[in-house]
Amino acid sequence: MPIDPSQVALNVVNHIQAMVAYWDANQRCVFSNNAYQEWFGKSPKEMMGMSLKELLGPSLYKKNFPYILGALRGEKQVFERQIPLPGGGVRESIATYTPDIVDGVVRGFSVHVADVTLLREREAALEHVIHERDVALSELRTLRGLLPICASCKDIKNSDNEWQTIETYVTEHSDASFTHGLCPKCLPKYFSDIDATE
Repeated sequence: MPIDPSQVALNVVNHIQAMVAYWDANQRCVFSNNAYQEWFGKSPKEMMGMSLKELLGPSLYKKNFPYILGALRGEKQVFERQIPLPGGGVRESIATYTPDIVDGVVRGFSVHVADVTLLREREAALEHVIHERDVALSELRTLRGLLPICASCKDIKNSDNEWQTIETYVTEHSDASFTHGLCPKCLPKYFSDIDATE
């Protein structure tokens, strides 16, 4: 039995998750794939002859109207849109309206609307991670490499071969600052009458 190319093409288009349709110059649906069932709750049979305004509803139609006019002028349109779902929630989408022009006359336009919700969620997550990284980097300056330090007084030799106290060196080379106190081991050296275990 020979393969019918038009039936094969229809099967392929109906298995695409993106919405694919053709709207005539009067904004009436001539063809739609099965994806409209999931996105708008409309089967291809219900879509046939339906106006674009009826499908989209007043609010979404108003937002898309400039792009519809652009396509009917013969200009390809690509834009992003949030589409509310029949069961609640929204999908992030990228829509492409491609004019069908024959002998200089626009007969209608084809529509391809792809779901980019997952991509937008990943972009948002990546932006969040980048923001957290930038905040962490702004709060942290790291000292790296070998530091020449005096074994006795603990002063550090800087890049100009000058000795500085460890406090001065660290303050100049990082965002850290110091506060001073005495550890339990050193406390009796300066205050013999204080019990370091208290």
